[in-house]
Amino acid sequence: MKVLALIDSFKGTLTSRRLGKIMTEELGKKDIESEYFPISDGGDGFLETVEEAVKAAPVLIKTVDPLGRPLYTYFLYDEESAVAFLEMAKTSGVILLKKEELDPLRASTYGLGQAIQTAIATGAREIIVGLGGSATNDGGAGMLEALGVRFYDAEGREIKGLCGEKLAKIASIDCEEFYRNIDGVKFLALSDVTNPLLGPLGATNIFSAQKGTGPRERELLEAGMENYAAVVARATGTAFHDKPGTGAAGGLGFAFYAFFKTVCRSGIEYLLDRYGFSVLAEQYDYIITGEGKIDSQSLHGKVISEVIRQADGRKIILVCALNELSPAEIEKLHVRKLYQIVDAFANAEESLAQPEKYFRRLATAVALDLANEEKQS
Repeated sequence: MKVLALIDSFKGTLTSRRLGKIMTEELGKKDIESEYFPISDGGDGFLETVEEAVKAAPVLIKTVDPLGRPLYTYFLYDEESAVAFLEMAKTSGVILLKKEELDPLRASTYGLGQAIQTAIATGAREIIVGLGGSATNDGGAGMLEALGVRFYDAEGREIKGLCGEKLAKIASIDCEEFYRNIDGVKFLALSDVTNPLLGPLGATNIFSAQKGTGPRERELLEAGMENYAAVVARATGTAFHDKPGTGAAGGLGFAFYAFFKTVCRSGIEYLLDRYGFSVLAEQYDYIITGEGKIDSQSLHGKVISEVIRQADGRKIILVCALNELSPAEIEKLHVRKLYQIVDAFANAEESLAQPEKYFRRLATAVALDLANEEKQS
């Protein structure tokens, strides 16, 4: 029996690499041949996944975090192909802030723009950015400011320090320096999100609450985003706000559509292609995949949905900390089995407090079941 583990990170607790290592350790104790690859949908863990799938070296850089504080981070660069890989969560992500620091009104993607600048200066002719895990809701305006876009208010005064709360002040933009700075560079944005920029299913209304906003903050952010989108539409001659994926990463997807003239491609689809997964999957008896919480969103553009789409569902074992799918929804997936920590091995509080302990218990259960199956075959 051969088993492959492709488990997305349990956000805020265990990385994809650590989850894969624990799973293969427990399978090994039952003499089951297995291996793992880290995986990501373009958000947290994107660079970790790229390191496995692509020949690229880390480039250490100094930039700023979502609140403008100095930050040392890295991107990956393949000198031979002149391709740079960036993860927005490494410069503008929730993981960089304490819970009490989360503030989408003030948070900015400026640090990502600086990282892109450095990648271009390093020699990159193509830049691939993983979107997701953002602490921001600035529509990518901070990133654009760092790359040379100039923003002005109704009085013609330049607006500096772009962030969510300043979007409502924008009356006009100047992109001349920006286009000079990115001339000759190709961009690709990777994301699991298909939401538009605005409206009830947009960046602000769907995602900003988990970044710390209340109803009043969401109202202000949405009004600012509407103004920003209108100004950009006048400047570019095209309205992009309703395109699928423009709501990704606090509206960062919108900036890539409108200013970089690129699209948001499925991150997991791109990475599985780089692994050659559709061929690779045929070499394994079982594929273990999952994420921290499995819910209805997991069935659309996430790691789980794409793995199921590309492989025989009967080969697939799902693992998670928390499962919110009904038995009927699970049955429709046609997977072999789903294992969950909460309600099976621990309650939610215990799972968050000691994630490795309880995931190892889950992995032990998976290994035992597969070992018993192998004996009976």
